[in-house]
Amino acid sequence: MIFGHSIEFVDEPRLNFHTSSYVSTSHIYVKEIPSPDFEIYTDFFPHSLRNVRYGYHHPMRETKGKGVEWTMEIQNVLTLVWFPKRQTIGYQKGNEYTPERLRFWLYHTFLPLLFQMEELYHILHAGCVEVAGKAVIFMAPSFGGKSTMTDYFLRQGHRLLSDDTLAVKQESDGSYRAVASWPFHRPYREAETLGKETDAFVTEPLEIATVFYLEKVDKRAPIVCHSVQGIEKFKTIHYGSFIPLEFLKEKRFAFHTDFAKKTVVERITVPWSLDRLSEVYESVVERVNSQSKRKD
Repeated sequence: MIFGHSIEFVDEPRLNFHTSSYVSTSHIYVKEIPSPDFEIYTDFFPHSLRNVRYGYHHPMRETKGKGVEWTMEIQNVLTLVWFPKRQTIGYQKGNEYTPERLRFWLYHTFLPLLFQMEELYHILHAGCVEVAGKAVIFMAPSFGGKSTMTDYFLRQGHRLLSDDTLAVKQESDGSYRAVASWPFHRPYREAETLGKETDAFVTEPLEIATVFYLEKVDKRAPIVCHSVQGIEKFKTIHYGSFIPLEFLKEKRFAFHTDFAKKTVVERITVPWSLDRLSEVYESVVERVNSQSKRKD
């Protein structure tokens, strides 16, 4: 399952896999198409060591992206197109196309944008693991230790929800649950690859226990964890924004505000030394367990 959906690669069947018996009612097909044609294109901009641009039939400030066709072109690699009426993603190959790059760009960027615009999920740039049956989220600036921390928890037997991009679903009662992204993780970043596949993957939405913001400090510094409140709580959640498209600004602000009110947010100092990861791990688990006991 990818973001709680069944993704079927029609023309690249070797990319298909099943991680569990969890049944999804949402099915998305991915198939090769002729060259797409859109009236409006953005300029190319750098993203994940490539140049990328978007295309639309109508200005996105009017449609906000919901229920409309749009495209993302990764220069020289491939072009992806969303066809909402057919629940299908089409792609056209570029000169540097590979099946692995198709899967990377689809999972890493296109699907999170798609689900955000279709208002199915709110998307966070974060790592996430299961601790005591709940989702624990790690936020930090780029290269701030999210993937390293996620990998360490996996090696201690915890299950993965996200190494990079997490979906957050709002339930009918207003609460939020974490929806796992894809069963791959990259403890050390490499361009255009999802990393190592894992069987320790969560397929059901989980209640969110805590958001931890990782604050990098000297390798000899103490590990300190404290609750974040007020405007600082909102700012911390804001750090976890996925691609901040301008036409989604109002919806993103509303989500960050409400999510911050309803979620426990902590800042934890992380000494910049792999030898001290075990100490950070123990501090996180202890904090989550103590919060759970207080609720009980």
